[in-house]
Amino acid sequence: MCTPVVPRPPEHVRCKNFGCNQYFDPTRVEETTCVFHKSPPVFHETAKYWSCCPDRKAYDWDEFMKVPGCQRGHHSLEDPKKKVMGGCDVREANAPKRLDDEVPVDPRKKLDRLRQGLESIGVATELFDSAWGRLAAKHGDLGPVVGRLAQASTELLNSMLEDEVNLPD
Repeated sequence: MCTPVVPRPPEHVRCKNFGCNQYFDPTRVEETTCVFHKSPPVFHETAKYWSCCPDRKAYDWDEFMKVPGCQRGHHSLEDPKKKVMGGCDVREANAPKRLDDEVPVDPRKKLDRLRQGLESIGVATELFDSAWGRLAAKHGDLGPVVGRLAQASTELLNSMLEDEVNLPD
């Protein structure tokens, strides 16, 4: 015996949240509860999974549709910008990032990034600020300061290679 299909009221619309597919009354959104995925599905080769839940892969459509949502909120009428992801999206998201892609051109920004790097390895920022400040006063421009710091860093690293640092224990 089949359960009778209950027709949806004409004023109800389908929720646009990923993985929801329920109908709701758009005039009473605040009264609805929606369990959904925060990111679009990925269809890559034979695998199907939600990009927010990559550890829950399925290879069968019915199993994929049974993966419970990872977010709770209200139903939505807003169409998502990206509806699905494929192999190209997965490769792009996991592609190696070039270190030189975001190298700043402005000498001040270069100094700021260098300061952050030095601070992260334990160099006193006051010492760095004092050194580049004196160089800036001497040269009157930050371009030569960056050049001088690059030269000094290269000389220090070369001297470390020549000294006992690189010898076996």
